[in-house]
Amino acid sequence: MKNTYLLAASLFLLPFYANALEISPAEKEKLTKGELVKDVEWRKDFVWPKVTIKALIPGTPEANMKGFSDFESHKTYIPDLIESKVVKTISPTQFHVYCELKVPWPVNKSVYTTNNVITSGEDGSKTLTWNLVKAKMIKATDGYIKFTPYEGKSYLEYQSQIVPNSSFAGMFKSQVEKDVEASVKQIIKHLGKSKK
Repeated sequence: MKNTYLLAASLFLLPFYANALEISPAEKEKLTKGELVKDVEWRKDFVWPKVTIKALIPGTPEANMKGFSDFESHKTYIPDLIESKVVKTISPTQFHVYCELKVPWPVNKSVYTTNNVITSGEDGSKTLTWNLVKAKMIKATDGYIKFTPYEGKSYLEYQSQIVPNSSFAGMFKSQVEKDVEASVKQIIKHLGKSKK
């Protein structure tokens, strides 16, 4: 009888443990100091890397997603973003967002539209994923921002993979990691201000 109870209890708790964050001690030490954890993956046949950045930030996943999903405000804090606005609402959790981004010479700006979908996890997490709808200067842009509850805060994970459509793109591959990091830092700063 006791073994049956333990088996039933473990089966009940399994989904909660399956969603639990696994953070290495070294990562946790950096995150609790307020530092970013970065992973840069150079994939074969891709000109630019896939960049993943993690941080531990104040607030609940719901509050942070609410602050981030105000797409019209992105142009006020994300570096080099000239314009950002919802151009199509498909559902309460799916939007097309139009953006204009200042880019280096020899091009003046990049114009693109992404499909953005917000989902909620059983663990209380909130995720916004995006992918390209249309653009001239890029072939694809895929990524996500995810906020997961962790020790009374939000564990932020941001990932970006852009596939450029320009013969000059290789000149700027060393800048991609820095640009993504600068954007994430400004997102964190903005989310901190929006809570005050």
